Amino acid sequence: MMNVLVSFPSFILFLLLSSAMVAFAQNHSDHLHFYFLERVVGSPNATAAVSVNLHPESPVPSFGNIGVMDDILLEGADPSSPVIGRAQGLVVYSDLTGLSATTAVNLVFTAGEHNGSTLAMFGRYESGRVSDRSIVGGSGQFRLARGYALSQLVDATATTVTAEFDVYITYPGP
Repeated sequence: MMNVLVSFPSFILFLLLSSAMVAFAQNHSDHLHFYFLERVVGSPNATAAVSVNLHPESPVPSFGNIGVMDDILLEGADPSSPVIGRAQGLVVYSDLTGLSATTAVNLVFTAGEHNGSTLAMFGRYESGRVSDRSIVGGSGQFRLARGYALSQLVDATATTVTAEFDVYITYPGP
């Protein structure tokens, strides 16, 4: 019979790593695909507004502005697609080039399998490019979610803006 001597610190490290692996094994990964519809300022039933115009004399017209939004999340790109939620948050025009803005947005799901859950998204929106923003949390089914969201413009008219979203998240299971 062979005797194995295990030190106490090694045993504690083993327990910590084991519990971390069990917790990791219970995480769920998800890919959400949906569309965002904004009715621009000045259009009927606008879903976004500039609430503060801090720097009107700036060479970049929007620099310093703070906007709020309560935009629509849709299953498809067509404005008549089923509504699955809202994108509610802030946009801060913080780029002197005028090409990007900082966003803090809650993706609030009001229909479908994620009804009642939210995702918290934070990061930089870049005009004319794919925007890559962080998922920094959530609630309901998505409590403690982490991941990222890719979005890009798919259509813009005088009254609406439509963007496509691909959201990749990991969150603890039940």
